[in-house]
Amino acid sequence: MGFTDLNVILILTLSLCSQWATAAPTWPSSADELEDIMMLNTGYRARGFATAVTPCSAGAGPGRVTAAEFIRTAFHDMATGNVYLGTGGLDASIVFELDNGGGDNIGQAFPTSLNIFAPYLTSRSSMADIIAMGMYTAVRSCGGPVIPVRTGRVDATEAGPPGVPLPQNSLYTFQNQFARTGFDPTQMIQVVACGHTLGGVHAENFPQIVPVGSAPNNVKQFDSTAKFDNKIATDYVSGNSIDPLVVGPSQAAKRASDLLVFNSDDNATITTMTNPTTFANTCRTLLQKMIDVVPAEVTLTDPIVPYDIKPVALQLTLQSGGNEIQFAGEIRVRTTTRPASQISKVEVLYKDRTGGAGGTITASQKGTAAGFDDSFTFYSFSTRIPSQTSISAFNVLVTLSSGATESYDNNGAGYPMQDNVMLQAPQSCVTDSNGKKLLNVAAAVRSPATAADLILSLKVPRGVITPELQKQTVALTKQSTVGPYSILTGSYLLETGQVQNTKFDISSGQAADAFKSTADLGTTCVPLGSSGSSSSSSSSSRTSTSTTVSTFSTSTSTTTSKPPSSSSTSAPPPSTPSQTGYTYVGCYTDSSSARVLTGKSSSTSTNTYKTCAAYCSGYTYFGVEYGSQCYCGNQFTNPTGPAPKGESECSFKCSGDATQVCGAGGRMNLFKSVTQGPTNATIPGYTYSGCYTDSTSARVINGKYNYDSALTIEKCAGLCKGYKIFGTEYSNQCYCGNAYSNPTTKVADGDCGYGCGGNPAQACGAGNRLSVYTAIV
Repeated sequence: MGFTDLNVILILTLSLCSQWATAAPTWPSSADELEDIMMLNTGYRARGFATAVTPCSAGAGPGRVTAAEFIRTAFHDMATGNVYLGTGGLDASIVFELDNGGGDNIGQAFPTSLNIFAPYLTSRSSMADIIAMGMYTAVRSCGGPVIPVRTGRVDATEAGPPGVPLPQNSLYTFQNQFARTGFDPTQMIQVVACGHTLGGVHAENFPQIVPVGSAPNNVKQFDSTAKFDNKIATDYVSGNSIDPLVVGPSQAAKRASDLLVFNSDDNATITTMTNPTTFANTCRTLLQKMIDVVPAEVTLTDPIVPYDIKPVALQLTLQSGGNEIQFAGEIRVRTTTRPASQISKVEVLYKDRTGGAGGTITASQKGTAAGFDDSFTFYSFSTRIPSQTSISAFNVLVTLSSGATESYDNNGAGYPMQDNVMLQAPQSCVTDSNGKKLLNVAAAVRSPATAADLILSLKVPRGVITPELQKQTVALTKQSTVGPYSILTGSYLLETGQVQNTKFDISSGQAADAFKSTADLGTTCVPLGSSGSSSSSSSSSRTSTSTTVSTFSTSTSTTTSKPPSSSSTSAPPPSTPSQTGYTYVGCYTDSSSARVLTGKSSSTSTNTYKTCAAYCSGYTYFGVEYGSQCYCGNQFTNPTGPAPKGESECSFKCSGDATQVCGAGGRMNLFKSVTQGPTNATIPGYTYSGCYTDSTSARVINGKYNYDSALTIEKCAGLCKGYKIFGTEYSNQCYCGNAYSNPTTKVADGDCGYGCGGNPAQACGAGNRLSVYTAIV
């Protein structure tokens, strides 16, 4: 029962006129990152969170529906909570609960959903909040109601207890399981009906309910409509149900759980849900209640509502000589009820450091974006202001074509700015360093302060399907004085894969220039002229495993600072693993519930690099694990990365050669063929343009999208017919467009090393990498 292998898609029609609360949010808010994820589905600065569930029928394979799997993931994560003890609930403990022998969490719905969610995990968006956002997104994408999403959930660090409702349970067990999570017997019936408005039961997971070969794609649907309606209720009450948990083999197998639940009050509750308004309102209320089941120590915020005015990407940057500061950014204007065509001007009215009048800046239209129910237009600006008087806050004035004006003052507080510490983005960069990436950061700190820290939020693989966020702090070192500011620098050594997903803050005392992205930095640190720097100031070269990057042209003495902190490393094994015809990649993470290499596998008492390489002949990768295991594949099916503690985590002797190391539990020694691997395709009417960077937070190609587990370059070209460019990514994603919607950088073709899902011999990008093709004109 429960959400049994649900491809549950919740669809419903509800009036949108009063969907958002009337109270305007005050900026900045702890929910700002999640508000972007929730509101910006398509267009400029689109976050793309809804892409995987658009259209509602999109799925990772025949009979699968990703929207349903998002909902199922939320229910299963919540279902082990205990409102009496104040433990569990929606806390992302499910990431630790997938490898449990196939008990509570059967099937690929969970790893698929969590893989989609993982890129959105940051210090400002917990995995638990993202799972809750998945509920809203899936339901809304399928035409369902707006499920209010509150934020502030805290991620668990270990598995919760078992206890997800299963179809073989008794009514008494069901009622107790739902009561444990805060739902009474009537609400239990309502939750099941809301959860089973669409989707079905999969034969591979529940053959006693759906015998293999008995239904198309081995899935039997809960009802006959692909939308969030009350068909599940009306069919049941009228005696026309096709729900496999009501009729069919489930009865003889004593797994007709929907029949058991619906009939538990003589069909009284399910009968009320045949009324479409009742059904809609009930589901909206209960699905919010479901995602609001959290541990007692967690305090949730008010539900997210869209800003009418939201500052975006604001940045202060000290200019050469120190006399001026560049003030740049964008203003996002909600245009849902008042279209952009009625706006003639957007202005930023800023105050100086003392609160006095500073000046007026006119912004120009930059781009448009849309969510399920709201539209937005972005207006950009860039100007220079005196560094001595600087800025403390601003208001926004919108002038309409009618001549009327709208003034926004952030609920009376003004939109705050701080100039005590500023990232110097032009003087910061990411450079190559012996196979890794060296993050070089420069910051300006306003006098009298002279100290600041670089605080990184790193995504580190940890043996489960989603990464762990680890905090690292690096003390920055003063280099010079420029005007009223001290210039400080520091470095940190990143793994190559961390460049695309690392966030960082520059902190000085109570001030911080926060939530910056390493992916936004260039590859060259641009020098800053410093004619106003003090002749007595000191500077330091940054000592590291890479070349020193000098970012400031100052005539100062040079001292040596401590080497930068870096990711944890360890000494290599006595003999670095090697195999003829292959390049050794390293000791990498793996999971029994989400294998990295899924082409084929074996477990033998004679396992060595040579025997595994022979077994995997023709594949791009092979990996040895747990002494006796050998895995083959042309691409990484699930996320992986270097083991957190390096080569020392691969310590098991190979079963066929005790002088070789063959991984460990959840760790594999990974090799890549020097001859095998995907290549670029020749497509009539298109030319291959190269491998380009992409980002889930700012998609490069935004015109049209499709997810296809059997993707080929030819399929993507066909889907994108009529568009000027198309790109493939992560082996199963196809993007179409007429221009690049956000900045991108061409990188080595080797970065696009994932084989296409439908033809592994073809290259279909990689994580945050696009294989791009351009129409020949």
